[in-house]
Amino acid sequence: MKTKALFVLGLVFFGSFVGRIAVLASEATAKTGGMPHEGDIAGVASCIDGDLAAAVKDRMYSLDTRELAIADREAELKTYEAQIDKRLAELEDANQELQDKITVVQDARNADIQKLAAIYEGMKPAQAGQIINEMDAKFAAGLISSMNSEQAALVVANMDAQKAYLVTVILANRNQTDQ
Repeated sequence: MKTKALFVLGLVFFGSFVGRIAVLASEATAKTGGMPHEGDIAGVASCIDGDLAAAVKDRMYSLDTRELAIADREAELKTYEAQIDKRLAELEDANQELQDKITVVQDARNADIQKLAAIYEGMKPAQAGQIINEMDAKFAAGLISSMNSEQAALVVANMDAQKAYLVTVILANRNQTDQ
């Protein structure tokens, strides 16, 4: 029973000793705003001496050095983060500009197809069918889809049967998502 009481009492004294060292160390760093000065360390060392004082002193220097390194690294990371944010904004602007240009090109292409469709609608169906027979099947499908349905039907009726079939299949599959 006495041994446990002495052991507990020893732990209490040791805890207060460590607490006192922590308080002195925090006061020393608070005074300087960072690295403790030699005089501050001496104040802590006057309470303790020998190897323990040297170990505490080394540990304080080590922790302060590490804290400064971490602060420098955080500042560096903030700089990199700002650079990344700036580049991301530039990329988003460039992407928007590219999307705008794509829209302009697509609108111009659609307008050209509409003009061509009007030209072919004005032609005799037999003539238009012969010319469209010679076109690429995908382009022909796009052109025929832009024509009014009555005129498109007359043109397809005057096309080669195999080419008309191919254009029809392309038109039928145009809106399916598996292509």
